[in-house]
Amino acid sequence: MTTAPALTKELLVEILAEYGEREADDIAERVDSLELAWLVHSLEERYGLELDLDDLQLARMTTLDATLAVLGEVLPSPENGAGDGTGTGGEGSDRKEAQPA
Repeated sequence: MTTAPALTKELLVEILAEYGEREADDIAERVDSLELAWLVHSLEERYGLELDLDDLQLARMTTLDATLAVLGEVLPSPENGAGDGTGTGGEGSDRKEAQPA
């Protein structure tokens, strides 16, 4: 398993630039649904993660900053190897936190 990245806006832009082979300067702040799918898939593939994002989390991910915030909630933190569980489904939810593959 590869360690989860320290997420930055620059990393998100780098990954999104791969979609459509664009320059980083061509990446807008707004994230459309296809870009979001690419981003989630790319993070899972690169870092051996399984991101189980619920509909509310996905709906919040409309800008780079919002995407960064949601991913920060569900990805394991580098310090302790686990996410804080914020927004990953509530008590009694069948949603799982981001788990290493």
